Amino acid sequence: MVNIFDDGKFLCKGMILVIIVGIAMRLFLGWILEYNNDITAWTMTICNLQAGGDLYSMAGYYYTPVWGYMLAAFGEFMGLIGVDTWAQVFTELLYTEDLTDEAAVTTVGFNMALTVFYLVGDILGAFAVYWLVKRVTGDMRKAKIGFAIYFLAIHLAMVGAVWGQFDTFSALMAILCICLLVRGNHFLAGMMFSAACLLKIFPAALILVLIIYIYRKGGDQWVRQLLMSVAGAAVMAAVLMLPLIMEGTVMDSLTFLTARAEGGSGDVGDLILKYSMLIIYPILGVFELILAWFYLKRYKCEDEDKGLLWFSLMAMLLLFLYPSTPQYILLLLPFVVVAMMVFDMRKAMAKPFILMVAGNVILMLTCLSMTTVTNVFYMDMISFEDWQGLDEFVRKPLILGLSISRVLAIVGSAIQTAGVGWMTLVALDRMGAIQWVRERKQRKAAAQQDG
Repeated sequence: MVNIFDDGKFLCKGMILVIIVGIAMRLFLGWILEYNNDITAWTMTICNLQAGGDLYSMAGYYYTPVWGYMLAAFGEFMGLIGVDTWAQVFTELLYTEDLTDEAAVTTVGFNMALTVFYLVGDILGAFAVYWLVKRVTGDMRKAKIGFAIYFLAIHLAMVGAVWGQFDTFSALMAILCICLLVRGNHFLAGMMFSAACLLKIFPAALILVLIIYIYRKGGDQWVRQLLMSVAGAAVMAAVLMLPLIMEGTVMDSLTFLTARAEGGSGDVGDLILKYSMLIIYPILGVFELILAWFYLKRYKCEDEDKGLLWFSLMAMLLLFLYPSTPQYILLLLPFVVVAMMVFDMRKAMAKPFILMVAGNVILMLTCLSMTTVTNVFYMDMISFEDWQGLDEFVRKPLILGLSISRVLAIVGSAIQTAGVGWMTLVALDRMGAIQWVRERKQRKAAAQQDG
């Protein structure tokens, strides 16, 4: 595999093959599968925007305005390519509304257009990984391999093409923020960080690492550089939130912080998930503070850019030690791939990385029946009776009253967490943190013996 990337040009035979395979994989998945839960609500949001309404005048939009602006652009894109029928309601699916909230099914044209829209984010994210690896290592071959690993990651393709989720743009904005900081564009980096956090809150976990990087690398100029970054973040936030301020819907835009937590079926699994989050996330927050302290006080590195990449990876790994939905954990992907290339950790990270990806794929299989409805109503590839049989099968209690979907969710979450935990241990060991803790314990034990 390595030899096909040895050409000195970016678009060598290996890269062309990777791009073709990655595009074909996404188009095929987007054509044959689509989970309609959220995206049917987005069709209504786009219709509302095109009719002159605002994002929050209709129920069902639980995000900050960044994604709404992207949906408006996507609506214009569909108009340009002639996709005018987006979804239809099928009365046969009314009994599924307790799970999906919708009896509507998006059309094949809409699904393919959305897949292409996300494809743009995937390619840009892969190129950002390529640029960052090449910038830090100067090795084009490593950069190409990083591009390939990112772009061909099956869960990245499935989140966009099958689940229809937009987290590829969250990962893109976060890694672009790192790229801009490495280039010294602090104002633009602040703008990108603000946009990333307003799209999905998770990139905010990087904030201490980014501040410490500016402090460590900036020297006498670190205050000015930090102020430039803050100014960029403030400008971007003002631009993005200004329409909402004028419309008086700022508070409506913050419902994303509570809407998901208030949802759920109310069963034991949902209650455990809801209340365990209240315990686990504060603990992970403490870990993030310890990481920041170690970066500020203990870490020594001649190349500050590599330090930024390393501690950005660690911050993301700590964030996702708690089981995540498949789309959220996409934010971790570019940081893992960059670290694998920059720090020569491909062998050490390969098995836990595959575990994480496998866990994410299994999690997406929990909605298997609902991802195939397009086949039933538009393509006649599956009869409605056969589809009902599949739907009943995945809902059927299997173990301890748990449905097959729930069992898959538990298994997928366990495998995903095992992968992330394993990668975290590998990274901590590589950083020397585990050895530092061992030596500290040995010193304490020796001191007690002497005493």
